Amino acid sequence: MGEEKTLMKMEATVTIKGAIFAGKGPEIIQSEVLAFMYEATAFLERKVKENIREAGRVGVGGAQGGLLSTIHGEVEKGTPVTKGVVAHQSKYGDVIEKGRTPGKTWPPEGALLKWMMLKMGLGETEAKRLEFVVRRKIGRKGFPGIHMFEKAWTRYLPQIIAMADTHGLKLAERLSE
Repeated sequence: MGEEKTLMKMEATVTIKGAIFAGKGPEIIQSEVLAFMYEATAFLERKVKENIREAGRVGVGGAQGGLLSTIHGEVEKGTPVTKGVVAHQSKYGDVIEKGRTPGKTWPPEGALLKWMMLKMGLGETEAKRLEFVVRRKIGRKGFPGIHMFEKAWTRYLPQIIAMADTHGLKLAERLSE
């Protein structure tokens, strides 16, 4: 007499797998962030050095002791912040980067002697005698900066973004393994 009702039963099973669920997420994330940072920092260091060479401003000591030799990249590891730094250790690096504005202070006495001897082919006595004139001219006229760091960043930002994208994809793949 009565109608029989048939109930449908539905089931779903969720299987949790992958490195992220195994507690390896932070380790994998840090690993890929570091890999990206090392790659990008080394890349930018090379490009800054190329800019210095192109501008002909490697410094008095050349690659062994001039401005070029003071350029270095370093990755500072941390949680939650990891950063890459490309910097110089030259007392004249900022002036070479930004230039010297006309009418500002002169270069310090004695600072140009080695440069004058090397670049102008002067002996020490002659360089000391003429240094005042060169310092005064630089103070009056200034000189443009070569923007070695700024150019490296702005010219190569698309490549750095591509590196980040590549490491982001690797990160996603590793987390889902």
